[in-house]
Amino acid sequence: MSSTSSKLHRFSEYIGSIKLAVPLLIAIATILIGATFYESEVGSIVVQQTIYKSPWFGALMFLLALNLGISTLLRYPWKGARKIGFALTHWGLVVIIAGSAAVIHLSVEGMLLARTDGGPVSTLRVEGDLLEVAEPGTAVKQASLFIKADGTVVPNRLGDLALLGYSDNAIKAVHFESGAAVKNPAVQLRLQSERMGQALDRWVAVAPSAYGQMSVGPATLQIVSVDDRAELQQALSPGVVADQVTHPLGLLTLTWAGESRDVDVTLARQQPVEVGRGTVSVAGFWPDFRLNSDHQPITASDQLLNPAVELVLSEGSEVQRWYVFGQDRFEPIPVATQRASADSTLDLSNAPVQADALAVQYTIEPTVTEPDAFFRVVVDAADNLYYAARSSKGFVSGPLALGETVTPGWADFTVTLTEYVSDGQVKREVVPLPEGSPSEGEPALLVSAAGGEPTWVPWGEASSLGGPGGDWYVSFSPKLLQLPFGVKLDDFIVERNEGSESVAMWTSVVRLIDPFTGQLANRRVWMNHPTWFKGWKMAQASWNPGDLNQSTLQVKREPWWVTGLTWLGSLMVTAGICVMFYGRAVTKKVKGLSSLLSEPEQGESSSGTIPILNVFTGRGV
Repeated sequence: MSSTSSKLHRFSEYIGSIKLAVPLLIAIATILIGATFYESEVGSIVVQQTIYKSPWFGALMFLLALNLGISTLLRYPWKGARKIGFALTHWGLVVIIAGSAAVIHLSVEGMLLARTDGGPVSTLRVEGDLLEVAEPGTAVKQASLFIKADGTVVPNRLGDLALLGYSDNAIKAVHFESGAAVKNPAVQLRLQSERMGQALDRWVAVAPSAYGQMSVGPATLQIVSVDDRAELQQALSPGVVADQVTHPLGLLTLTWAGESRDVDVTLARQQPVEVGRGTVSVAGFWPDFRLNSDHQPITASDQLLNPAVELVLSEGSEVQRWYVFGQDRFEPIPVATQRASADSTLDLSNAPVQADALAVQYTIEPTVTEPDAFFRVVVDAADNLYYAARSSKGFVSGPLALGETVTPGWADFTVTLTEYVSDGQVKREVVPLPEGSPSEGEPALLVSAAGGEPTWVPWGEASSLGGPGGDWYVSFSPKLLQLPFGVKLDDFIVERNEGSESVAMWTSVVRLIDPFTGQLANRRVWMNHPTWFKGWKMAQASWNPGDLNQSTLQVKREPWWVTGLTWLGSLMVTAGICVMFYGRAVTKKVKGLSSLLSEPEQGESSSGTIPILNVFTGRGV
């Protein structure tokens, strides 16, 4: 045996020795125990990426598999129950390690939401988020992101884009800067309450109109621009109390037999009104008009969403019925009867009959929406500022200067004018809410392009940010995967225990559709009873007790050979243990196995050389 083969043999003996196996197993066990506690803090997704899928952990598991394999080869030839059982058990563990590595690195897992009242779905929401970056003059780069509990992003860089932090509660805010091409007054107001320990900064501007009014806490902030003294006096007046309208149910303008008259719906419901040659009364009123299955009028709610009235025009013994609608797109429907009772029900499914010439218009008077409590900033043509405020304590108004604080009367709140621009242009930004704030925002990612200013990128939409050489485009979005087939939820069945309302089982009845081949497969999925289709495994994940039209399935890509490796390794380990402990007893009872499982003769070498090392030692050549 040459010195090279001798050194290789000694090295292989160390790799397959228990001297390496014991510290290796201790290290792996310690890592797994620590990963269990770490997972409770950061979540399974982060642990998967930082530990189980890391190169160093993969190297440890490979070294363990190599140790088991070499240790088995060193005991070749495998003769006798103990050696055969030892070999089966160790090779089984190697197969299990290989199968586990395949599951970790090759499998894809996500959640699929399906509904019985919806069509087939094929978009899978997988673990993690997706970051896409387009630098000036370069191709789009992509990376999977995973967020730790402390807001640390893994990885923390994609190319020249630094990922600095994360917030799961950010809002889209706006501010105004000078530079608009036309006059557009905009102010920043600070609301502060010492008793509640709050301070809020909010912008209101004349344009866009959506920013002209904003509800904040106890009241509404407003800004208006006036051109003359009359408009200024009106803007500084208390205004009309909310919901105070002249015609709460609307106004009918009737023209009949050459005579026109405005009829209040509320009054016409109480007593007939004379118009033209007869009288008009309101026999029915529906604030939110609908037709039921019998084609009879009903109301879906008490709000004036689709108001309709039933008019009765009486002229002598003849009665004309009209259905008039508050929506302009619906024409009045005339239905004529003779000597009909004013409170009879008409079937609107019948075709309307021509009646005497009647023109009718139904107008819904818009409700005055002046809030009970407001703070209004008024800007005149000379850029002079005024304020008007109303609260339960009364109404106040007067001139307003930059930095001036006003007490409007809402508890101990004060309002301060902190900034004013006459030609404001809107600038949108994403701002994370302080820790402990009510959860009303969405996730956002803090990034910096090539050392530039940090910018928050909102979740679910593309954003642009300035960087060296031009604008960068960054998209922070959920990670989605398109399945090669569709899943249609045909039914969701909930079985309950007899005599009680407790749930015994829930089952998803699904139809799997291959759009390329047209293949259909009807399957039933319930707890611990998954199904496989096209290399994908589907299991019942959760359900919504308040919506039995919905089911959530866990979908995982797990090729058959990966599952086969896990099962094969488990069977080999089980068989090896059985052979080691029961092999000798079985050989005594079963003829033909004694030569295979019998122990080596005394004096016979109990170990051989590793077969592959025969190439270096010259044996077997």
